[in-house]
Amino acid sequence: MDWEVGFLHALQSTRNGFSDAFWKGVSLLGEEIFVIAVIMLVFWCFDKREGFKMMNIYFVSAAIVAGVKALVRRARPFDAALDKVVSVGDQSTDYCFPSGHTNSVTTLAVLFMREFPKARKVTIPVGIAVVLLVMFSRMYLGQHYPTDVLAGAAFGIVIVLLFGWLYGFLKDREEYLAFVLAPAAVIASVFIGIFADPDFQDTALTLTGVMTGAYICYFIEKRFVRWEVKASIVQNILKYVLGAAGAMLLYLPFELSAFAGVTVWVTAFLRFFLMSVWLILGAPLVFKTTGLYKKHAEKTAGPCSIV
Repeated sequence: MDWEVGFLHALQSTRNGFSDAFWKGVSLLGEEIFVIAVIMLVFWCFDKREGFKMMNIYFVSAAIVAGVKALVRRARPFDAALDKVVSVGDQSTDYCFPSGHTNSVTTLAVLFMREFPKARKVTIPVGIAVVLLVMFSRMYLGQHYPTDVLAGAAFGIVIVLLFGWLYGFLKDREEYLAFVLAPAAVIASVFIGIFADPDFQDTALTLTGVMTGAYICYFIEKRFVRWEVKASIVQNILKYVLGAAGAMLLYLPFELSAFAGVTVWVTAFLRFFLMSVWLILGAPLVFKTTGLYKKHAEKTAGPCSIV
């Protein structure tokens, strides 16, 4: 650990106002909200099955990393080495091994490389560059050690490769994951809410809340709503703006002071459960009702077609 503290100390010795602002901005690329925003773009505007596949693998990866953090319980550098490392910007409140930001952006990058082989001339160099930038930003900001970000990247790569085969096995029945993963998420949330460390509860209940809603709603959508993804550029822009606006209307009220003393079950589990209901089922219902799709595509699609 001494060499890692020394490395972070040397890294932060180059700090200035511009670099602080720059690396704070880069770090946002590893935030969950950014990753989910990109995945929803795929789900709403390009391919439902690929979008759900990416979403599912991302959730699994994030949940595994959150669990490892709770087990390892490694303190953040700015807490463990107060005289050498400072937190640039907001301090992360949970444990640091492995890096969740690095895992998130690595999982997303590898998913794009794996799922869209025709675009690899773009996704490989861009993905590697973004992952390295986020890794560096988390160290510069004093939130992670080098081994944290390396482990976060490794988890992302391995989990994508391991769980990618599952969809080949399921073929066109991926919605049946709801019968296994939704109950598992509910059971996990109960144990987490009762027994988990408070620092772990918020992240874990957020994940279980969004996973529960997503799996249930995807099963319902594929079986009964069956909205058509194919749309014009203008329609896709309208879909994305409408979908994102709806998500923000559900998310932001929970940030009001009235919710300051409310249980984590409301601010984490319920909030993200409702958001996932909107993202996976509510928004597609609105898209279908308002005609935001190519009409000829609906006529030629099969009863359970997911383009």
